[in-house]
Amino acid sequence: MMSLKNKSAGLPGVMPSDATAWRWFFTLTALSGAAALITEAPLAAPYLGRPGVAPVPQWQILTVAALLLEALLLGLAVVSWLPGPARSLRLPRGLDALLRRLGPFNWILAAGPLAVYAAVVLWRFAYFIQTFAGHAWLVFIAAGLGALFLSRVRGAMPVGKALLVVLVLYGFVLKALAYLPEVTVYPFSLAWSEASRFYYASLPFAQSIYGESIPLSPWHPSRYLLLSLPYWLPGASLQMLRLWQVILWLLMSSLTGLALMRRVGVRDRLLLVTSAAWAALFLLQGPVYYHLALCLLPVLWGYDRRKPWQTALAVGLASLWAGISRVNWFPVPAALAIVLYIAETPLERWKELPRYLLKPALWGVMGLALAYAAQETYVALSGNPDTSHFQSTFQSALLWYRLLPSPTHPTGVLPEILMVTAPLLAIWIGSVRRSLAALHPLRWLGLAGVLLVFFAGGLIVSTKIGGGSNIHNMDAYLFFLLMLACLLVFGRIQPEPGRSLRVWNPAAVVAAAALIPVLFGMPRQAVFLPYDAAGALEDLTELRTVISQLPPDSEVLFIAQRQLVTFGLVEGRRFTSEYELLTLSEMSISNNTPYLERFERDLRNHRFALIVTGEQNWMIKDPAEYAFAEENNAWTEHVVTPLFQYYRSALTLDRPNVQLFFPK
Repeated sequence: MMSLKNKSAGLPGVMPSDATAWRWFFTLTALSGAAALITEAPLAAPYLGRPGVAPVPQWQILTVAALLLEALLLGLAVVSWLPGPARSLRLPRGLDALLRRLGPFNWILAAGPLAVYAAVVLWRFAYFIQTFAGHAWLVFIAAGLGALFLSRVRGAMPVGKALLVVLVLYGFVLKALAYLPEVTVYPFSLAWSEASRFYYASLPFAQSIYGESIPLSPWHPSRYLLLSLPYWLPGASLQMLRLWQVILWLLMSSLTGLALMRRVGVRDRLLLVTSAAWAALFLLQGPVYYHLALCLLPVLWGYDRRKPWQTALAVGLASLWAGISRVNWFPVPAALAIVLYIAETPLERWKELPRYLLKPALWGVMGLALAYAAQETYVALSGNPDTSHFQSTFQSALLWYRLLPSPTHPTGVLPEILMVTAPLLAIWIGSVRRSLAALHPLRWLGLAGVLLVFFAGGLIVSTKIGGGSNIHNMDAYLFFLLMLACLLVFGRIQPEPGRSLRVWNPAAVVAAAALIPVLFGMPRQAVFLPYDAAGALEDLTELRTVISQLPPDSEVLFIAQRQLVTFGLVEGRRFTSEYELLTLSEMSISNNTPYLERFERDLRNHRFALIVTGEQNWMIKDPAEYAFAEENNAWTEHVVTPLFQYYRSALTLDRPNVQLFFPK
């Protein structure tokens, strides 16, 4: 059995001795090195020389260096398991004394290995290291060096703690670097829906940007409200919106992690920063979208069991925001307050049950009512003449096979969510088994019920056509499992009087819980990507030339790349607000017949002098072979077929994936 806290280490669980920590570090690093060499070997082989082809010197040098490094690590791993020689792994006294005298300056030294990793692996030699195992191996090595310095910051910080702290902080920085390629002035869309998000975020300012009022988005209003904030500034640019979105991803997940760790009682500054960074990484595995954090933060900050009205206010504010976020998040604010209430409030006798359940019941009813009211108010104020768009989510097909491995998601939603949450589930299940008598059965049932409801709900939503490629629809489950595990480990679940709660949190499980978000969040490709300014300008100039040659009263439809209109990168003609990529796609997969008939009628009447979209094809795809086959087939039936029937393709810009269509 593990103690609830180890005061000397400041981390939950029993912290291993320094010798044990180094032993397992060298062993795991050597094993990851072997995996890296095996997986990288086929990629390196063509460059190491073969008949008729000269070897590439850089590949030869890196291969030899990798083999020598792995031999060193393997030797250290073997020595660390030998009782006598293991003592020789300690730092020389002189070097150890020097590092201790440096004190806080060791923080700078601890950051050094990460800086080298970023400069060498993610920039200079990014092309040479392409596998997950290769990156993980080098991150482990960098973390080991960083922990060596960090363990000397505060006298004698345990090595196990230093390793966990360094890995988590490195992981957060690497996750931030993974977003770096998104902050660019490249004028065309970086991803399928990226530019669409910025367009919908601009609609509250449509009068000043487009010269007309345009209905607001029927989907994810709260996301677009947050994204719209830079439009308040004069001269808002595409790069500014991209930077703001990156800030939102990192900031909102970090604030949620920080609020959660304060809620569970973390006070030590280093532990608070580290645990908040880890929680942020855990949530970004989904990811839990940044706009949904505002369904959580008011309750995490405002909940107080002794102040029911303050709690009700927090639940109410969060529920209003949930009402304009996602339907499956309507109950989340109230559920969060209920979980905190159950965790902190004992239930001694059955006869107290009606009074015990009164507050949770009121919060639940109030939260759902306010969320629904917020949604209906938004529908009325959004300016959408056709409110059927708001119900399209409930009219789409459910593709159950996507819960398991498929071309759309090679891992599968169900295997992936079980894999990333396995350590926290183990802590939860292990603790419940050992402490069944510590809580009233209804309290255990309530806490477990919340997990099961959001787990099942997330799986159902993940099967909706248009999704299933990751686990972001498991977002509520991810958060509640994270919170329940933290409440357990940090001793914030109050047992019934006279009973004790025994937490099962062995060091190995805690280490696995820390490592999984770090490893799955690290970038696996170059993050310092060059921007082809000349090529982008050439493509943009060609598009502008085509538009300038249209008759002055022509109407142009940007199905895709609408950010070019938003930020004034193309001008001079009338641009329609209808039939944007995301809306047209949603109407296709939900088979909204009136909308699609109107679209075909406008194409038949040659309403648009030019249509700008991504490259189109008539290919019908087999779900057993292609990702998003059902979405592609719906798009082909409802969009591509009438488009090619009434319009002709005259120009394709390959670099930005832009195809131009003119009336036949």
